[in-house]
Amino acid sequence: MKTKLWWWLGGMLLLLLWLPPHSVAAQTSPTKVRFAEVPCVQFLHEVSPDTLAAMQPAVCGFLTVPKNYADPNGPTLRLGVVQIYATATTTNPPLFIAQGGPGGSTIDVYLEVLLSSTFFDRRERDLVLFDQRGTYYSEPFLFCEEVFELTLETLDQKLSDEESLELNLAATDSCRTRFANDGIDLSAFDSVENARDVRSLRDALDYDQIDFYGVSYGTELAQFVMRDHPDIVRSVVLDAVVSPVENFLLEVPQSQQRAFDALFAACAAEPACAAAFPDLEDMFFIELNRLNDQPVLITVRDSDTGERYPMLLDGDKFAGLIFQMLYVTDFIPLIPLVIDEVRRDSFGVIEMVASLVIFDRTFADGMYLSVICASDAVDINPDDINLEGVRPELAEGQRESIEQFQQACAVWAIEPLTNRMDTLLTSPIPTLLLSGYFDPITPPANAEAVASALPTSYHFVNPIGGHGQAFDGGCVDTIMTAFLVDPMQAPNGACLAEQTSVNFITRDDIIALPALFSLINLEAPAILWLGLLAVAILTLLSIWVIAPVRWLISRIRGHAGEPLPFAAHLAPWLVALLSLVLVGLLGGLISVMVMLAVENDNRLLFGLPSEYGALLTLPLVAFGLTVGLVWLVVQAWRVPYWGGLQRVYYSLLSGAAVLAVVMLALLGLLRVTG
Repeated sequence: MKTKLWWWLGGMLLLLLWLPPHSVAAQTSPTKVRFAEVPCVQFLHEVSPDTLAAMQPAVCGFLTVPKNYADPNGPTLRLGVVQIYATATTTNPPLFIAQGGPGGSTIDVYLEVLLSSTFFDRRERDLVLFDQRGTYYSEPFLFCEEVFELTLETLDQKLSDEESLELNLAATDSCRTRFANDGIDLSAFDSVENARDVRSLRDALDYDQIDFYGVSYGTELAQFVMRDHPDIVRSVVLDAVVSPVENFLLEVPQSQQRAFDALFAACAAEPACAAAFPDLEDMFFIELNRLNDQPVLITVRDSDTGERYPMLLDGDKFAGLIFQMLYVTDFIPLIPLVIDEVRRDSFGVIEMVASLVIFDRTFADGMYLSVICASDAVDINPDDINLEGVRPELAEGQRESIEQFQQACAVWAIEPLTNRMDTLLTSPIPTLLLSGYFDPITPPANAEAVASALPTSYHFVNPIGGHGQAFDGGCVDTIMTAFLVDPMQAPNGACLAEQTSVNFITRDDIIALPALFSLINLEAPAILWLGLLAVAILTLLSIWVIAPVRWLISRIRGHAGEPLPFAAHLAPWLVALLSLVLVGLLGGLISVMVMLAVENDNRLLFGLPSEYGALLTLPLVAFGLTVGLVWLVVQAWRVPYWGGLQRVYYSLLSGAAVLAVVMLALLGLLRVTG
């Protein structure tokens, strides 16, 4: 089945839209606009206590706004807001942050992203995170449960394009009907109203001018704000930029092909990657075609419920998931190895990426449809799609996907947004534009086009970046900080030249340990093995209590007893050493895993980084000590130099040692070489 329908395109790819024009002249907020605080611990019930503590001082709450600003006394909506205060008195304008999609949650994403950012550490200005109308922390939340449930029900089914389209259109219609029955006017969820909400939020929080950051669709929203409410904006950061003169949907195949070409070329230019994967492009398309001919069942996991589902993986889904990985800068170095893993029928990372996409319950697909369908999506002519230079394997089905999207918009049936603009925005507002070289959906050319009409603008391309560059805790943060300090002065982007090529991960960089990935994903077999290993270690550690107590008791009683053979004296020391080796191994592995997780080192998804290979000598030592212990215990039963209780105890210890070694083997840790 070709899986190029709108719900994959929208929910998976965080698609953007070109900029339509609309003028909103109002300079004051309607009387119904108000901000009401709620306890952050109540509002952010899914956020960890550590994050809640780190973001203080902060205020959380809801901004009430008119559903339609043309009817200021009509029905209202509520937007979720998190206002994180600067840690010192400052005159800096606040930074308003807008997520992409349309339909993504700013609060859900950026409360985590900001933790590693210098903007969060230094806190030199207020940070205002707001969930746009219709998104996760706002009311209503336009999440189509019907489409989500259908996705779960059909994950492992091989449906024809016609069957898939019919089912999804029916689920979309059910979702729209439910919203209508709840009194939700879907035509109210567009970029014009969204931009007006920014002004209302500025007014309600009692700010003068603001700095505005938008990513992906957030750059479209930012351009609306710049056009319709320029007086409230001091400066703008556009990250992963959409150009208003490009028909975005028609350019998706070109953007996808460009990103794949950039990936293949970058691997070929990097010696280690080229040596490890000399035919990466051919390998990718061979696997794409193989999986289309013979789809395979993989397993995806819902992290919210712990439930696992079988999923049919065909070539188009495989290509879509690799495309998804290009969004994330930290994933890009892994992609050649992931493709090679699929060639070897190893799907661990692909299963992880698919799980992240499928089970995202924070994305407002209803808002996505409302924004996209309100623009010219319904008028797109599939004949106009740009397929020049696009590989047939990628181009196939693109025309059908546009037609299917049009049918979905017909079902959604909302009012089109009128008076769209087909020329670039010209504005005196200072603007910083950020692009990622490997961005698969908003290529750097978009930002170049937008910047050409902005007289005070600065465009920087991260040579190793994917989709969205800001809040990296390093170079881009430095550039953004300098820009926000003085938007009229071009910031220094020299730090971007410090790494101009991707450090691709090859098999020489890792020691394959699939069990580590299983442990990260809390998979039952690996968790069971780790638990049994822990039980075995605890049993062996008992020697540190039993042996000293027995020795002390014998000294108190003055029982010299018969002299014991050397083996009997050796046994407790051997057990003690074995327990220390196993504790050192387990502690070392946990320490490495935590360190790599903190550093976002994705080699952990494949195994142990090669520089930590020395840890794998410890399982071999444990194996040797176990063999020695078992031999001593067997001798003790043949020549009973211990009492019966001691023989039983040391038999228990030898059993624990054998259990530990077996668990090490099952976890893949017992090996002669890396």
